[in-house]
Amino acid sequence: MNFRTIAAAIVAAMLVPLVGLAQTPSVPAPAAAPAAAVPKVYIPGLEQFMNVILTEHNKLWFAAQAGNWPLADYELGEIKEVMGDVQDHVPVFKNLPLAQMLDAVITKEIVDLEKAIAAKDFKKFAAGYDALNKACNACHVGTENGFIVIKRPTTPAFTNQDYAPRKK
Repeated sequence: MNFRTIAAAIVAAMLVPLVGLAQTPSVPAPAAAPAAAVPKVYIPGLEQFMNVILTEHNKLWFAAQAGNWPLADYELGEIKEVMGDVQDHVPVFKNLPLAQMLDAVITKEIVDLEKAIAAKDFKKFAAGYDALNKACNACHVGTENGFIVIKRPTTPAFTNQDYAPRKK
């Protein structure tokens, strides 16, 4: 289930009681169901979103380093998707416009990486990756989380994934 589906479920759950208020029942309403019967909906916090981005960020580096441009493109797309989820679910963080801050990264650093991946140019990719790291770290400083420093990975987070392009 993706985050947009979860958000839609939450909105629907919030609107259902309001529909009941709009109607005037002619008979007494039945007793409410026990709280245990209502499923709890989990919405990840910013840390969980960022941990997913960090995972994809790691995989992005090793995909490009191996010359697996389709995988690099996929991983960058995953980063963009999670950034979009952050914009939807955590648009403001510590009274800062996080959604707008991420927009700046998406329209500059991410676009530059997309171009490098499309060109299959590792030198431009590496420069773009470093620029993305710099932007991430600047955001961390801006949100008083400067102790979180992103850098080029030295070891794949997942040793059970082959980053080399598939042989045809």
